[in-house]
Amino acid sequence: MSVAKYSYINAKLRALKADLLTSEQWDALLGARDMHAALRILEGSGYSSLVKDFDVSISSSTVERVLQEDFTRVLVEIINEAPEPTQELVKWIARKFQKEIVKTLLRLQAAQADQATANRLLVPIAPFTGDKLRELTEAADIRGLTSQIPDSFFRRVLEETLPRYEETGEVLILEQAVDAMVLRSIFEHTERLAVPDREATLPLVGLEIDLINLMITLRSHSLRIPPEEAEKLLIEVEHRLPLTLCRRAMQAKTLEEVVRVLNEGLYSKQITKGWEAYEQHGSLHAFEHVFHQHLRQASIDVMLGYPFHFGIILGYLNLKWYETLNLKAVMHGKAEDLDPHLIRRTIIL
Repeated sequence: MSVAKYSYINAKLRALKADLLTSEQWDALLGARDMHAALRILEGSGYSSLVKDFDVSISSSTVERVLQEDFTRVLVEIINEAPEPTQELVKWIARKFQKEIVKTLLRLQAAQADQATANRLLVPIAPFTGDKLRELTEAADIRGLTSQIPDSFFRRVLEETLPRYEETGEVLILEQAVDAMVLRSIFEHTERLAVPDREATLPLVGLEIDLINLMITLRSHSLRIPPEEAEKLLIEVEHRLPLTLCRRAMQAKTLEEVVRVLNEGLYSKQITKGWEAYEQHGSLHAFEHVFHQHLRQASIDVMLGYPFHFGIILGYLNLKWYETLNLKAVMHGKAEDLDPHLIRRTIIL
């Protein structure tokens, strides 16, 4: 891909990246006394045009909705302006973020969560519009939810996986089927890119797959899924994580043994950090948090240096996604007067 074809999108993404919040701004947001004080801090950022007209009567749900809509707007702009030869891959990148909606819908349905929780956790991205999401959250059960999914790709994947889910009742089986189909497709399309697109983008895609496979290995043990069934959940792509290592870890009897086996691989630093956080907080989300931090840093790194490649598109969208989720968590936490230390533990920085 020529430099000329990336010149416009590169300039746009560089400008957008400059508007992402700095560490100092995050510190200020976390230290704000309440949501309205946090909004005043955002007035001095790239979000000023979104929040400048908010007054003290604004609700946290409205703020979160505006942030969600901002991510969707940016995603659509970038998809529309990506170089023509990458349009097929870009469609799958959009599905990477849409699948997070599908997975959240599945979890909400399994937990029978209320509408307020659903509104806070879901980010509308077409064809998952706000109206469609409300309809989906009202489904009677997982099968009913599946039948109403607007994208035929996601609907087909879920319908094919429903029998296995109904045998076990583990929603993880459905989530992983969606992860696997989307990320495997992204990986295959990325492999077809020309150099330097492929060299810049493939490590970022491969990293995400590796981290999901690590998390599946940990979660399947926690859920007591038999190893022969857990192995079926792995994404059949190897980047820096041998699947044989995951399969061996799945045979372990205790979580500590699982961690010990996974520590033999190239992600030992992240596994060790996740284990230390797990011992402190007692939740597997500690591992997931560490893995997301690692992916976020890799997304920052891919935007450094030579800028004319597809990696800058995926890297920026990852960063914008994390920032949107982080801001929603901060605004909700401030509205609920949560401890700033607790809020900081939930955001990906």
